[in-house]
Amino acid sequence: MMPRKSRLEVEGSLYHVFTRGNNRRLIFNDDDDYRKMIELIAKTKAKLPFYLYTYCFMPNHLHLLMERRQDPISRIMHTLLTGYSRYYNRRNRRVGHLFQGRYRSILCQSDQYLAELVRYIHLNPVRANIVRDPSAFRYSSHRAYLGEEESGFLDAEPVLRHFGATKKLARKRYRAFVKAGMKLATREDLYGGADKRVIGDEEFIGNVEDRIGKGFKNKGRKIESADLQRLRQAAANATSLTAREICSRSKKRTVVLAKELLIIVGRGIGASNAELARLIGVDCSLANRRFEAGVAKKKDCQEMQKLIDQVRKEYHKKRL
Repeated sequence: MMPRKSRLEVEGSLYHVFTRGNNRRLIFNDDDDYRKMIELIAKTKAKLPFYLYTYCFMPNHLHLLMERRQDPISRIMHTLLTGYSRYYNRRNRRVGHLFQGRYRSILCQSDQYLAELVRYIHLNPVRANIVRDPSAFRYSSHRAYLGEEESGFLDAEPVLRHFGATKKLARKRYRAFVKAGMKLATREDLYGGADKRVIGDEEFIGNVEDRIGKGFKNKGRKIESADLQRLRQAAANATSLTAREICSRSKKRTVVLAKELLIIVGRGIGASNAELARLIGVDCSLANRRFEAGVAKKKDCQEMQKLIDQVRKEYHKKRL
């Protein structure tokens, strides 16, 4: 099983990771299988450190809510799933793929979605009619959150602190939070959808777009010529220039700045480097240099980030 190639590998970010059995077949047959997965997670976590906030091992799929540290999610999951596949195939005297294609990982906005994702994952056995109460399901981290079993390698404390200053209060409020979720409809947005790679508000997604840069597309939308024209006008408005001035060969500071803003936001909406280069009348290498220069400025200049936000808002406003 090859590691998933992803441009959304951001250190310190939260990921909802899930994978299914091939053709939706079982990947866990008995307690020994569940225990083996837990053992492999502990070993992988010791070797390739990451924060694990939640897990749920369903009969034919699994969910992990994890925060990346230094090692990429792709390496962590490759190590974990390859190890389990070898164990499972050896134990059951079978060959071939155990998991259905590559796992999926969705980059999530932590402050807004952390608690919701924990609840969503822990309620999977209830939604699937396996149990009536999540605490009756033995193969998730829910019981550890309640203090009913040892947390082990689980990093539950950062989540519980969202619910109260003391463990007793936090666990009480957490229990009530999960119970309330049982009465609510399933939130499909927490699953990401077929092509969504990020969940969060517009500002969060915009920041991801800026940080990831080239090639990022969250919804797979084709960039139309009219979108590019609106983008150029948005950059012009933010810098008090005309579209013609942005396309000129002038080396004035405001013209160079406008080009940088346009390219940064343009890559964020999924436009290619070649499309943006044609839009402002430069070659691809220069467009790429302007992108790199703009990103470098953004790190040290709050005003640059404000202008990027202004261009993005202007662009989206004009699309409505």
